Amino acid sequence: MEDNSDTEVYKCAIERNLAELQRAILNRTTLLGLEDAIKSASISHLFLRLTYDALFNDYIAHCIKVFEFHAGRRRAASFWYIYEKDREFIDECAYSMPMNIKGLKKVSRQLEHIRNNTHFHIDAVGVLNPKAIWHKEDLSGKDLSAAVDTAWYLLTNLQNLLSLPEVTLPKRYNRALVQRLAVLVEAEDDGL
Repeated sequence: MEDNSDTEVYKCAIERNLAELQRAILNRTTLLGLEDAIKSASISHLFLRLTYDALFNDYIAHCIKVFEFHAGRRRAASFWYIYEKDREFIDECAYSMPMNIKGLKKVSRQLEHIRNNTHFHIDAVGVLNPKAIWHKEDLSGKDLSAAVDTAWYLLTNLQNLLSLPEVTLPKRYNRALVQRLAVLVEAEDDGL
């Protein structure tokens, strides 16, 4: 039987991972809207380019936190900690998802390699060609996005099952809104 502190850690881990995923999803939505604006309106505003780079970095950082394996770090309360605590329920929920648990593990391994060699560390080998690290891992935006959406679905199901405080996404924030805002910023100050 679990003690109360284990139960509290478990519940807080679900909430924290959902908060990290929420930020990742909002960052991804913004990134996609900025990409649309850059393609459709030839956006070149320095602020928007810097914003894109910062949001990409933040998106990856949130994903790394959620999908961190905790094998060497017993105290990491990532998705995998939650999975170990409620494997049967998560496996049942994941059964119908396009990305299964094996797919999530693959993305986790890819993110771990990226984290260790270029994203959070300036690795002595990775510094020679950081793009090669990403290329070697072959982690597509589509695969990472599917992993984020799968984890969000699984953890929101646990959130509902356990009647935890709701972590949600805003309904009216979408990539079309971001695209319109980016075009307005570009039009407002065309000189940078």
